[in-house]
Amino acid sequence: MAGHFTAGEWAKIITELEASPESYGMPEGGREASLVFASFNIRKLGNIVHREHEIDFLARFCARCDLVAIQEVQDNLDGLRLLKARMETKIAGIDEFGLIVSDINGAVPGETGMAERLAFIYRKRRVRRMDMASDLNIDRSTVMQHFFDNHKVIVKTRKDFDKKMAEFDAGTRRTKPVYAVPAFITFMRSPHVTAFEIPAANDAEPITFAAVNAHLIYGKQKERDAEFEALIKWLAHRLTDETRMTVDNFILMGDLNLNFDQPAKDRARIEKRIRLLNSEAFGNADERRIYFPLIDGEAKTGKAIRTNARQNQTFDQIAFFLGSDEKCLPNDKWRTLAANVKPDGFNYGVFNFTDLFARALLGKAYSRLNKAEKTTLGKKFEHSVSDHMPIWVRIPRPGFSTPPQV
Repeated sequence: MAGHFTAGEWAKIITELEASPESYGMPEGGREASLVFASFNIRKLGNIVHREHEIDFLARFCARCDLVAIQEVQDNLDGLRLLKARMETKIAGIDEFGLIVSDINGAVPGETGMAERLAFIYRKRRVRRMDMASDLNIDRSTVMQHFFDNHKVIVKTRKDFDKKMAEFDAGTRRTKPVYAVPAFITFMRSPHVTAFEIPAANDAEPITFAAVNAHLIYGKQKERDAEFEALIKWLAHRLTDETRMTVDNFILMGDLNLNFDQPAKDRARIEKRIRLLNSEAFGNADERRIYFPLIDGEAKTGKAIRTNARQNQTFDQIAFFLGSDEKCLPNDKWRTLAANVKPDGFNYGVFNFTDLFARALLGKAYSRLNKAEKTTLGKKFEHSVSDHMPIWVRIPRPGFSTPPQV
């Protein structure tokens, strides 16, 4: 069937995976002294017709994690519910995981547009849900201020769009125009936030955090940068009044559609922005309060980590926004630990299922395929599995070991 692997191809894929899961970036599961956070944009996870093999495959990764943020869940929750069920019945245990899912986002009910949900699946005995759950919003007065500050360019852009649309309707323009808001007004899809606690052992302090599940805009570079800037600024400034927080930290998990096609240049740009934000929010550019591990590349080699299936972008991120006294979540001084990782130590990576598919079915890494081979292979999984690969971060559990002194 077009757009899917055959049963025979899946058998080859699973055989290859089971022979060496960690070589494809799978995090080792079931370790008592550490936890794994993950983020996964599962393309249009909804209808399960002709997708059960794929969901079984996705469950193999997700069940190794203790908290998974999932983007692009559809209004139809069959796929999400089946994923959780397969994680429990085939890999873990019944009632092992909890599920949290937002309502639809990014479209108005009754109107056209692709509405999405954002979801968390979490291992209940290792990650406990707390009281707070919310969308992350820009308040109405600020939205109006953004509009007023940019009203001239917004009006001009709309007039240009209307002109092009009239030409399209008249048949003098071939392609239908797309209207893109030329300035940031608010998030295209509101990030979804849930508070969690990681219980501690041996009288240590638990870790509390709000997981922020985000799927930012995929548009022009200016639009992407504006949403990214607004999100990290919101999180950093929220941390400046810690007495009002219900938790100590934020962990940002999601498809940020971050532009990262030139890793050295883009990393420098992002790190510069983080330093400026540290200075603006916390009064010191050298604060260790904001950390994006994946922009560093692979811990041992420094090679750029790619998170899209075509292996040319790093759209997905997990980032830590730390309270002033936090010692058990990673900051950028932990970088050296991942290069010499211990089994339950700080580490991060991507489950590179694109390479898995290529080696299992074509006998070579994805990077060695020619253009035609990549296209043919991509058609079999980019819609039915996903066009993003899942990312993960491992941290030590509090009380099982002393936090790194770096």
